[in-house]
Amino acid sequence: MENFEYRIKSLFEDELKIPFNDASIVRLGGLTNYNYKVVVNHSSYVVRIPGVGTEDLINRHDESLTTVVTNEIGIDAENIYFEPKEGLKVSKYIDDAITLNEQLVKDPSNMKDMAGLFAKLHSCNRSIPAVFDVFDKIVEYENLLSAETENFYWDDYEEVREKVFSLKNMYRSFNFDTVLCHNDPLCENFIKGSDRMYLVDWEYAGMNDPMWDLADVFIEGNFSDDDEALFKSFYFGRAATPVEEKRILMNKVFLDFLWSLWGKQRYSCGEDLLEYANQRYIRAKENMSKIMVDTLVS
Repeated sequence: MENFEYRIKSLFEDELKIPFNDASIVRLGGLTNYNYKVVVNHSSYVVRIPGVGTEDLINRHDESLTTVVTNEIGIDAENIYFEPKEGLKVSKYIDDAITLNEQLVKDPSNMKDMAGLFAKLHSCNRSIPAVFDVFDKIVEYENLLSAETENFYWDDYEEVREKVFSLKNMYRSFNFDTVLCHNDPLCENFIKGSDRMYLVDWEYAGMNDPMWDLADVFIEGNFSDDDEALFKSFYFGRAATPVEEKRILMNKVFLDFLWSLWGKQRYSCGEDLLEYANQRYIRAKENMSKIMVDTLVS
């Protein structure tokens, strides 16, 4: 903690030119990064220091470009400082902040605000160079895992991987437009402030199928069928089409398969994410079975 305190003090005094007298620093949550609430001169900030090994997974330059866009369209917390090489980031702390969780995301009022943020993001007509292609990402994470001396793969991995990639042609035949997406909308990345709902943490943002973001929220929030239907009604303003439903289900498989590899990669770096990876992997196979049944019936 002392090293982080020194880095934060230097950041405020040297880069932001803010005197660090009588400042308080409190550690916040986060899966892979070190996040701190800093109160200095009667103002509150959130400082993000990237975690060990995240440089292998995240392009901080692309994240900095996304941060500019999401600030301009009014979705993210106000950005104060972003260093695109290392990824040091300072944001304005959201007053009276309530961090959503699996229970709170199911509240209809919160659902409406969350769906509104997605609709605003997906229709903003802004683009960044980063493309979030799940099949490329799978290969990228496989390369990181394969570089390890230990075998971190599941026993049936090759069989499951073949099934996932067998969906590629069908999925791309839907000919959807890629738009700017968050790509990692954990429940905790939605922050309810005194003024509005915010969506934060844009490390994995890029151009993607907007149905990925919906599928991810449904997975992270453990939504029931009724919960999903309500959220989709807020997002679309209508019922989802059969093709949109198929894209959502496919993205549930893709994202769980991808994040299971992410979990294994973080586990290989010493983080306690093995159970997380295994749960993701199992659920990916369960939703894959639903697709296979649906394909046989149709």
